[in-house]
Amino acid sequence: MNKIRIIALPFAGGNRFSFNDIEKHISKKVEWITLELPGRGSRFKEDLLTDVNDMVADLLQKIIPHITKGGDYIIYGHSLGTLLGYELTKKIIEKDLKQPSCLFFTGRGAPGYERCSKKRSTLPKDEFWEEINKIGGLPSDIFEHKDLLDMYYPILRSDFQAVEEYKFQEAEKQFSIPIHICMGEEEIGKEEDDKTPLESMKAWKNETNSPCTFDLLKGDHFFIFNNSKTIANKIYNAAIGIKTVVH
Repeated sequence: MNKIRIIALPFAGGNRFSFNDIEKHISKKVEWITLELPGRGSRFKEDLLTDVNDMVADLLQKIIPHITKGGDYIIYGHSLGTLLGYELTKKIIEKDLKQPSCLFFTGRGAPGYERCSKKRSTLPKDEFWEEINKIGGLPSDIFEHKDLLDMYYPILRSDFQAVEEYKFQEAEKQFSIPIHICMGEEEIGKEEDDKTPLESMKAWKNETNSPCTFDLLKGDHFFIFNNSKTIANKIYNAAIGIKTVVH
């Protein structure tokens, strides 16, 4: 019998190791697969992509072998990964492929919502890193290593460009897939403060005619790493069909 698969899509700058802290808490009853975009990790020699549609086309080819071998699967994404997961699901439906049994998304409001109009990808390198430091998610000591920043800069900048230039197009019809949304408490707030309004989080319910649940955990945009075991349990429960607790 095939294991249920959790197919994970990383945040901006992420690679196939990005969710290791979460994956280590996942039950061996399910299989965890993190897909990787070009230009990083094992695909470092490939050209970076700067367009969400191109990223989705790439991920579609990577996901097909995992969803055509039988068994159920879910898609998990954080931040950029959430946006890619939404658009990838649209493509899966369009291509009449086996649909995920549910979607579990963290760190982003509904796809029609632009979290911030600030164009970080066009900033000079020093200002760019100042902005990234404000968002968090990177170890503070990385900013002391110019060689690492120089290597990481084009990857992160290309991902930010893709998000900043994304144009939302409403799906032809609502998904018939349960969606589970989880965000950090510190992410929620006023748009002018570069936060996600609560109504923008709740707008995910417009994307499906199946149940859509919402949860908040302590932390900022990268709350998933301070709550790795809790997130792992929630994703696992979603994968095996246990209803997620709504707060």
